[in-house]
Amino acid sequence: MIETVKKLLKILPQNDRGKLLILFLMMLVGSILEVFGIGMVPVFVSVIQDPDRLFEVRKLAFIWDLTGISDSRDLLVYGSVALVTIFLLKNAYMVFLYYIESKYIYKRFGIIASNLFDAYMNAPYTFHLRRNTAELIRNVTNESREIAYNVLRPILLMGMEIIMIISIFGLLLYVEPTITIIALVLLGGVGGVFLRLIKKRMRYHGKRALKERGRIIQIVNEGLGGFKDATVLNRQDWFIQRIQKTIHPLVKALTFRNITDKAVKPGIETIAISGMVLIAVLLLWQGRTVSAIIPVLSLFGAATIRLMPALRNFISQYNQLRYNSYAVNPVYDDLHELGFKEIKSAKSLNVNKADKLKLKRRIDLKNIYYKYPNSVDEVLKDVSITIQKGEAIGFIGPSGAGKTTIIDLILGLLEPTKGEILIDGVNVKDNKESWQSNIGYIPQFIYLADTSIKQNIAFGLPDDQINEDWLWEAVKAAQIEDMVKRLPNGLNTMVGEQGTQLSGGQRQRVGIARALYHKPQVLIMDEATSALDNYTEKFVLEAIESLRGKRTILTIAHRITTVQNCDMIYLIKEGQILNRGNYEELINSSEEFRRMNLLES
Repeated sequence: MIETVKKLLKILPQNDRGKLLILFLMMLVGSILEVFGIGMVPVFVSVIQDPDRLFEVRKLAFIWDLTGISDSRDLLVYGSVALVTIFLLKNAYMVFLYYIESKYIYKRFGIIASNLFDAYMNAPYTFHLRRNTAELIRNVTNESREIAYNVLRPILLMGMEIIMIISIFGLLLYVEPTITIIALVLLGGVGGVFLRLIKKRMRYHGKRALKERGRIIQIVNEGLGGFKDATVLNRQDWFIQRIQKTIHPLVKALTFRNITDKAVKPGIETIAISGMVLIAVLLLWQGRTVSAIIPVLSLFGAATIRLMPALRNFISQYNQLRYNSYAVNPVYDDLHELGFKEIKSAKSLNVNKADKLKLKRRIDLKNIYYKYPNSVDEVLKDVSITIQKGEAIGFIGPSGAGKTTIIDLILGLLEPTKGEILIDGVNVKDNKESWQSNIGYIPQFIYLADTSIKQNIAFGLPDDQINEDWLWEAVKAAQIEDMVKRLPNGLNTMVGEQGTQLSGGQRQRVGIARALYHKPQVLIMDEATSALDNYTEKFVLEAIESLRGKRTILTIAHRITTVQNCDMIYLIKEGQILNRGNYEELINSSEEFRRMNLLES
């Protein structure tokens, strides 16, 4: 539990310790007011029972002189008004305290979720290669909320209830020490036994629930993402069975948590009633009169009314903390791994995060080696390439040859294990953002958000920051101007989830427009036409061909026809450059290239 608290403090903003101290002090004031309110109850009972006795107390004489109270009727009226006023002020303060507490807790959910998403979005590419997206979604949407509401909140509430319980028992010890000690042993002993009995089971179910929450998101993503294939193959039942199998232990864990939570109230009530009966018996056994017993019972009754929910909440929150403490681990581990230590304030969007690293002469890949994390073999071995500004370069080769890895290195998504990537002699490693702002990237599968064509082209920018001139230049360069003008809503036409309202060729050309929107000097195509039929590919390649000479174009392809017109073609095999040259040169010099060309014919 101590380890969980330590991790939680590291996840929270650095200035939160001061805020937690202020919150703790406010809780202390609240506890004092609660105890004062409870103490007023037996006083009021005494006033009702024998008001004249208070006039005999010399220490209270100044109050009667100050207020002008002279008889029992005035005392009863003013006492009633005072009691109601005290409880109104106390409860108003407690409502304000609950507001401050709730605001603090839910704001922490927003901070943790935002910073975790920030960390994921700025994480190294290799981090995403080895992580399941379902886990990341779970951590941002679910575990962040669990930490705030079911870890941080229970800790605060437990602190508040502990202060309250100690304060109330302090008052009772002062008034009736013997009876209070007996009640304390009874309540504490039963509560301690209950917590000890369920401790291990609560931790087990909490850990299991964390795992199953991630699996549910994964199965839903896979099922809905592969809905078309699952329907055609009649495999829906497989996904349904998987989620049912995953939900079952989660339901079991939630049921256990709910039962233990609900069982606290009747248990505390039983102990409280038994305690009150025991107190009455003890008071009579001591030989006290009924008139002496009534104020004491009223004090213990008022204390019990407040102690019951306090004890119930403490035990309930403790169980909840045990159950949900595992939510802290994945969030803390990811933030720690990604080095996200400082809480970042909201940043205004900036189209140009950094000045572009201009390409004036050439791109050099010098003696590049690369090995993926946790991999034994090197994907690239001593690769050296020079790309002149304005050239069209093609990379071909079998799957797994290392083509995409070369492109990912040029994109700055990966860093070479050995070697350098230089832009006119400037190392990309030290100027990653500047270089990336000068690249347009067209992947094999274009991701389209469920928004308009306009917003998909100017991807990630709000409408008020979209440059209309740049937008239309990109539309024309991608050769989708006629398509856009035929649509009823033009650029404001919604594309549907993953672009379902567009054809494959249209989606790809929207991707080209996106890559060209910010006016990059370098255009990279990663199997950008491999999913298209020959007819559609022809039109997409025409759009790319129109950019020849205006951009430096790098293309990965399986089909030789896709790179046939390139100035230089690199044949990659087993992480090395097997041959290089233009189409004619490779046909004449490379047997491997001729074999690939023959297979396509």
